[in-house]
Amino acid sequence: MLLNPLTFYSPTSLSEALTLYRNLGEVRLLAGGTFLLNSLKLLKKKRIKTPQNVISLKRIKELKEICADQETLTIGSMTVINDLFNSPFLTDNFAILRTVCRNISTQPIRNMATVGGNLTCRYTWTEMPAVMIGLEADLHFMGSQGQSQIISAEEFFRNAAKTDKILTHVTIKKDKKATLAYRRVKKSPYVDIPLLSVFVKTYFTKDRFTNTRVVVNNCVAFAQRDRVLEDFLNQSPCSNGIAQEALGHLNQAIYQTRSSDYKQQMFRVSIKSAIEELIQNRNPSH
Repeated sequence: MLLNPLTFYSPTSLSEALTLYRNLGEVRLLAGGTFLLNSLKLLKKKRIKTPQNVISLKRIKELKEICADQETLTIGSMTVINDLFNSPFLTDNFAILRTVCRNISTQPIRNMATVGGNLTCRYTWTEMPAVMIGLEADLHFMGSQGQSQIISAEEFFRNAAKTDKILTHVTIKKDKKATLAYRRVKKSPYVDIPLLSVFVKTYFTKDRFTNTRVVVNNCVAFAQRDRVLEDFLNQSPCSNGIAQEALGHLNQAIYQTRSSDYKQQMFRVSIKSAIEELIQNRNPSH
């Protein structure tokens, strides 16, 4: 048997899932299954105890909705990656999500993997965290007693993605004025997971960077902001050579953590390219 014996639950409503979550001991939540099942197999192989109960969220329709109004995009936690990729709501600042979705593994995986699973699996190299921090997303959780909690993506990953609650949905504010750039380098030609990713959002006021947000995933720690680079860009004009100059203003601790020379060079290439793209596509506001 590939897995240790367990009891599998498949509730059809959030309230039913919360009741099970509250009453069962040694429980894990199953979203798309691409991370959890592999994790349980690895734990068994290492002879480490695995949970007795697994609650699947797959049949809970209320966790699958994608909707938008004039101000906010709402993504249900059980939205599969391919459904998000195909959503007609991915316009303006949300369009960057289509690029991120396309980077996630293969089509069969994208038909199974979920947004919530990608965010809460606690693997440091997943695709969604950096862009969610960059877009200033809020993560909405529900506790076993029915209590709700809203945590910014930045705070969630600053605290190592720890939670004892169920992620229900993600909200992102619409923003037509921001200029965005995203870069991702895969680990190898044979393993299509990221080696690194960089997300940059800024606003241009009279051809100067303002309110810049730089989010870096070095894939050995959770995605985080490079505030040193942010501060430099926010004092800088949108001029020739600024992308190259920016490379002298990085928080080196982020890029050097368990990093090879090749990886550090690819960070530099990615950051320079992202800043050049921002300048090329700038959307001036006055």
